[in-house]
This record gives sequence, C-alpha cells and structure tokens, in this order.
Amino acid sequence: MKLFLFLTMLMWGGMATAQTALVVDTANVNMRSGKAENYRIIRVLPPLTEVQVIEIDQDYAKVKAADGETGWVLRKFLATRKKEAENSSQNQAELEAAQKELATARVELANLQHEVEQQHNQPGGSVPTSFLLLLVFSAFAGGVVIGILALRAYYHKRLHGLRI
Repeated sequence: MKLFLFLTMLMWGGMATAQTALVVDTANVNMRSGKAENYRIIRVLPPLTEVQVIEIDQDYAKVKAADGETGWVLRKFLATRKKEAENSSQNQAELEAAQKELATARVELANLQHEVEQQHNQPGGSVPTSFLLLLVFSAFAGGVVIGILALRAYYHKRLHGLRI
C-alpha cells in the first residue's frame, strides 16, 4: 500500500511539474532511450512537435510525446512556452527598432531624391546626353576588347602554344 501511495505521489508530482515544449523548427530531433548520443534512437520527432517535459538533466530532457512514448531529447532542440514568450517580446522590440530605422531611411531617401532633382533642374549642371552615351559605348567596347584578349591568353596557355 505504501508503495502504491509513493508511486501515485511521484506520478502526480511529475504531472504537476510537466511543462509543454515544442521541438525547434529547424531540424528533426532524435528521441533516445537514454541521455547520451550512444543510446538507441526510439523515434525521430519532426519540427514543431509538441511534447511534455517530464525531467531535465544537464543537456538532456526526458519528454513524453502525444502518443505517450517517453524518451530523452537534447534540450537545445526544445523551445518552452516561457522561452517563446520572452522571444516574442524581444522580437517585438527588434521589430519596432527596425521600423524606426526604416522610417529614418525613407526620410533620408526622400531628401536625397529631392537634392538630385534640384541638381538636375539647375542649368549647366547636367552632363550632355551624347557625352554619356559615348562614355558608355567606350566602356562597353573596352570591356569587349579586354575580354577577347583574356580569352586568347587563356586558350593560348591551355593549348601550350599549339596553333589550330
């Protein structure tokens, strides 16, 4: 009778401290029969599988799957609800900071666009279009010539000076 009461108290105590956790969403996680890499794999838990944490011991946590099967999983692959809440508030703060930075960047962009328009509208401040076209064409032609010479040198070296 004492043994039954002791076991019942252990089960209730375990249920009271059990915590819900999710398998992280980056990888499948091995549930093992013991708390080390050399124990056999009982099953593989897919990402975002919900498990009950029964016991935590250093790097491993004893978990219970939805079908009642228990095993050991590396703790770094579990995300508890408490962690998710902390991460959520941290993510919210990061989001707000990023939104402020985005708003600042948009204002700077608008100012720069305004400055460019002012410089474009000033007489004598713009470069003639024909000069720009000539500059672009000469850069393109130079690139083609350099490319041809580079290919010629490459194949000359590769064929060891053979003429075909």
